[in-house]
Amino acid sequence: MPEITEASKHIMVEETKDGLNIEIVDQDGRSMFADGAKEPYERTRKLIQAMAPALKAMPYRISITGHTASSNMPDKPGYGAWELSADRANSVRQILAAEGVPSGHIYMVAGKADTEPLFPDNPNMSPNRRVTITLMKEAPPLPANFTP
Repeated sequence: MPEITEASKHIMVEETKDGLNIEIVDQDGRSMFADGAKEPYERTRKLIQAMAPALKAMPYRISITGHTASSNMPDKPGYGAWELSADRANSVRQILAAEGVPSGHIYMVAGKADTEPLFPDNPNMSPNRRVTITLMKEAPPLPANFTP
Protein backbone atom coordinates (compact mmCIF):
# COMPACT_ATOMS: atom_id res chain seq x y z
CA MET A 1 0.00 0.00 0.00
CA PRO A 2 2.17 2.86 -1.24
CA GLU A 3 -0.19 5.47 0.22
CA ILE A 4 0.76 4.38 3.75
CA THR A 5 4.40 3.43 3.23
CA GLU A 6 5.65 6.37 5.30
CA ALA A 7 3.01 5.76 7.95
CA SER A 8 3.77 2.03 8.15
CA LYS A 9 6.57 2.67 10.61
CA HIS A 10 3.79 3.64 13.02
CA ILE A 11 2.02 0.26 12.82
CA MET A 12 2.87 -2.66 15.10
CA VAL A 13 1.47 -6.08 14.27
CA GLU A 14 1.43 -8.83 16.88
CA GLU A 15 -0.09 -12.30 16.78
CA THR A 16 -2.01 -13.21 19.94
CA LYS A 17 -4.26 -16.08 20.98
CA ASP A 18 -7.26 -14.00 19.89
CA GLY A 19 -5.93 -13.05 16.46
CA LEU A 20 -3.72 -10.48 14.81
CA ASN A 21 -3.44 -7.18 16.72
CA ILE A 22 -2.80 -4.02 14.73
CA GLU A 23 -1.61 -1.17 16.94
CA ILE A 24 -1.13 2.33 15.58
CA VAL A 25 1.76 3.71 17.60
CA ASP A 26 3.50 6.92 16.65
CA GLN A 27 7.25 6.38 16.51
CA ASP A 28 7.73 9.99 17.62
CA GLY A 29 6.02 9.26 20.93
CA ARG A 30 2.74 10.94 20.01
CA SER A 31 -0.58 9.33 20.84
CA MET A 32 -3.49 8.54 18.54
CA PHE A 33 -5.78 10.84 20.55
CA ALA A 34 -5.52 14.14 22.37
CA ASP A 35 -5.89 13.80 26.14
CA GLY A 36 -9.60 13.36 26.91
CA ALA A 37 -10.62 13.26 23.21
CA LYS A 38 -12.65 10.49 21.64
CA GLU A 39 -11.87 11.50 18.03
CA PRO A 40 -8.41 10.56 16.72
CA TYR A 41 -5.93 13.10 15.45
CA GLU A 42 -6.22 13.80 11.70
CA ARG A 43 -2.96 11.94 10.95
CA THR A 44 -4.41 8.89 12.71
CA ARG A 45 -7.73 9.22 10.89
CA LYS A 46 -5.89 9.19 7.55
CA LEU A 47 -3.98 6.06 8.51
CA ILE A 48 -7.20 4.28 9.56
CA GLN A 49 -8.83 5.34 6.29
CA ALA A 50 -5.85 3.99 4.33
CA MET A 51 -6.10 0.65 6.17
CA ALA A 52 -9.85 0.30 5.58
CA PRO A 53 -9.75 -1.22 2.07
CA ALA A 54 -7.44 -4.01 3.26
CA LEU A 55 -9.61 -4.65 6.33
CA LYS A 56 -12.72 -4.69 4.15
CA ALA A 57 -11.20 -7.27 1.79
CA MET A 58 -10.11 -9.69 4.53
CA PRO A 59 -12.40 -12.55 5.60
CA TYR A 60 -11.77 -11.92 9.31
CA ARG A 61 -14.11 -10.30 11.78
CA ILE A 62 -12.66 -7.24 13.49
CA SER A 63 -12.48 -6.38 17.17
CA ILE A 64 -11.80 -2.73 18.06
CA THR A 65 -10.60 -1.94 21.58
CA GLY A 66 -10.03 1.55 22.96
CA HIS A 67 -7.46 2.41 25.62
CA THR A 68 -6.57 5.42 27.77
CA ALA A 69 -3.41 6.45 29.56
CA SER A 70 -3.50 6.61 33.34
CA SER A 71 -4.38 10.03 34.57
CA ASN A 72 -4.41 11.84 37.89
CA MET A 73 -7.24 14.04 36.66
CA PRO A 74 -10.63 13.21 38.17
CA ASP A 75 -13.27 11.77 35.85
CA LYS A 76 -16.09 14.03 34.72
CA PRO A 77 -19.34 13.14 36.51
CA GLY A 78 -20.79 10.14 34.67
CA TYR A 79 -17.93 10.00 32.16
CA GLY A 80 -14.56 8.46 32.88
CA ALA A 81 -11.80 6.36 31.35
CA TRP A 82 -14.13 3.43 30.62
CA GLU A 83 -16.57 5.58 28.65
CA LEU A 84 -13.76 7.43 26.87
CA SER A 85 -11.97 4.25 25.80
CA ALA A 86 -15.24 2.76 24.49
CA ASP A 87 -15.97 6.01 22.62
CA ARG A 88 -12.49 5.89 21.03
CA ALA A 89 -13.10 2.36 19.78
CA ASN A 90 -16.51 3.34 18.43
CA SER A 91 -15.01 6.38 16.70
CA VAL A 92 -12.59 4.11 14.84
CA ARG A 93 -15.49 1.79 13.95
CA GLN A 94 -17.35 4.77 12.49
CA ILE A 95 -14.32 5.75 10.38
CA LEU A 96 -14.03 2.20 9.06
CA ALA A 97 -17.78 2.10 8.32
CA ALA A 98 -17.55 5.40 6.42
CA GLU A 99 -14.77 3.81 4.35
CA GLY A 100 -16.98 0.85 3.45
CA VAL A 101 -16.09 -1.80 6.03
CA PRO A 102 -19.42 -3.65 6.49
CA SER A 103 -20.94 -3.75 9.96
CA GLY A 104 -21.01 -7.55 9.65
CA HIS A 105 -17.19 -7.51 9.74
CA ILE A 106 -17.26 -6.01 13.23
CA TYR A 107 -17.06 -8.59 16.01
CA MET A 108 -16.79 -6.27 19.01
CA VAL A 109 -16.25 -2.65 20.02
CA ALA A 110 -15.02 -2.25 23.59
CA GLY A 111 -13.18 0.01 26.01
CA LYS A 112 -10.50 -1.14 28.42
CA ALA A 113 -9.71 2.23 30.10
CA ASP A 114 -6.11 2.14 31.38
CA THR A 115 -6.09 -1.58 32.26
CA GLU A 116 -3.74 -2.65 29.41
CA PRO A 117 -1.12 0.06 28.89
CA LEU A 118 1.17 -0.34 25.90
CA PHE A 119 3.97 0.87 28.18
CA PRO A 120 3.27 -0.74 31.59
CA ASP A 121 6.36 0.83 33.15
CA ASN A 122 4.93 4.27 32.40
CA PRO A 123 1.12 4.06 32.21
CA ASN A 124 0.83 7.87 31.98
CA MET A 125 2.66 8.03 28.62
CA SER A 126 0.54 9.52 25.84
CA PRO A 127 1.07 6.57 23.42
CA ASN A 128 -1.08 4.50 25.80
CA ARG A 129 -4.02 6.54 24.38
CA ARG A 130 -4.74 4.27 21.46
CA VAL A 131 -7.04 1.78 19.78
CA THR A 132 -6.21 -1.84 18.98
CA ILE A 133 -7.70 -3.38 15.85
CA THR A 134 -7.71 -7.18 16.04
CA LEU A 135 -8.36 -9.52 13.14
CA MET A 136 -10.08 -12.34 15.02
CA LYS A 137 -8.75 -15.88 14.88
CA GLU A 138 -11.87 -18.00 14.59
CA ALA A 139 -12.76 -21.44 13.37
CA PRO A 140 -14.43 -21.29 9.95
CA PRO A 141 -18.22 -21.43 10.03
CA LEU A 142 -19.73 -24.86 9.41
CA PRO A 143 -23.14 -25.65 7.97
CA ALA A 144 -25.80 -26.38 10.62
CA ASN A 145 -26.24 -29.98 9.44
CA PHE A 146 -22.49 -30.76 9.20
CA THR A 147 -21.36 -34.02 10.80
CA PRO A 148 -17.71 -35.09 10.71
